[in-house]
Amino acid sequence: MDIETFLDLIPQSQSDQLLTTWGFDLVREYFDVAQQLPPTNSPVIELATGTGRMCAILSCMFPSTISGDISLADLPRTLQRVPKQFLSNIQFLQLNMENLPFCSDSIISLVCMNTMHEVEHPQKCLQEMIRVMSPDGTLVVGDFNRAGFNAMQKIHEIVYHNDHHKGFISNNEIKKILVSSFHSVRSITTPLNITYFSSLKK
Repeated sequence: MDIETFLDLIPQSQSDQLLTTWGFDLVREYFDVAQQLPPTNSPVIELATGTGRMCAILSCMFPSTISGDISLADLPRTLQRVPKQFLSNIQFLQLNMENLPFCSDSIISLVCMNTMHEVEHPQKCLQEMIRVMSPDGTLVVGDFNRAGFNAMQKIHEIVYHNDHHKGFISNNEIKKILVSSFHSVRSITTPLNITYFSSLKK
């Protein structure tokens, strides 16, 4: 299945529609990230579910995805984004990123996009992600770059009439933690994000 078919299957949110009018495509960026994950029959773990943008993409691309969030309040909205033919590929969990319900060294693929700026204790959450990663696994952590944060600020002003939270950790700090924990850390830059792919855990 090609990228255009995937994109046609996933309905746009109000934020996606606004981004499109400004020349951005966050769903396509997420697809670009997801397609660089190694193939696996093990469940791909996604943190956090949010409104379902990334888990919708992962459900189309992998036979098994587990998507977890601190709250499942947005689950009805998420279920509208996941294509019905792939809904059986995904399981939703309520979890705390500061205390993940997975064994150490057990996860082959973990994806966390545009979440680190949202959490209260990002360093602790990042260490938990590192803890559960298998030495043979791939950890994907991405967050907004300057253009992304600027776009999110405009969306929050238009849609929510408030400011967008910029969080307590920078992308450079995320990279430093990852480099200290993995032998291989590479980054890709897309119009709205910078994303780190970490493997070969030390």
